[in-house]
Amino acid sequence: MIPGLEPVALKELLALGQPREWDVDGIHDELSSLTPIRGRVCAEHRGNVLEVEGSLQTIICVCCDRCLGNFNQQLTVNTRELIWLGAEPSEATIGDADHNSDSAEGLMESLDPRGCFEPERWVFEQLSLQMSVVNRCGDHCPGPPVQPSAAALPSATTSFKDPRWQALRDLQASMESTPDRQHD
Repeated sequence: MIPGLEPVALKELLALGQPREWDVDGIHDELSSLTPIRGRVCAEHRGNVLEVEGSLQTIICVCCDRCLGNFNQQLTVNTRELIWLGAEPSEATIGDADHNSDSAEGLMESLDPRGCFEPERWVFEQLSLQMSVVNRCGDHCPGPPVQPSAAALPSATTSFKDPRWQALRDLQASMESTPDRQHD
């Protein structure tokens, strides 16, 4: 849990009558980051919508989908979001989105007006949206590791870059070293 980002009741934000700002500096339990998440989050209750702004950054370690090597990726968020306070808008009204703060149309997120705003959850969601779907370490990527032929399992003496074959090599070596049992 990031210190200071405890949930706040929406009624408290309404009674405050001004934006509430949180400084973010910590590690999130659900996001494995190499550096603390740093930045700020600001939320203001505007009657039937909650306006949330944030500026955040951290660095995560990612596995390349091509070469299986690890590389660091910086996640940066600078965003503003309007969250509808009330029942979720229907799918029919979402199609006619005009982002009018007096109606739910066009607002994709909603909160129960009697509920809470969770700044830590919002931070996690915004950073998660910045993560790549396909991870590539860059133009210098050496490409996929050498694959063994389909006809034979790699021998124990064969050296492959792909560490996933090690378990199969160990199994094959243990089977070759165990003498066959003869049944009576």
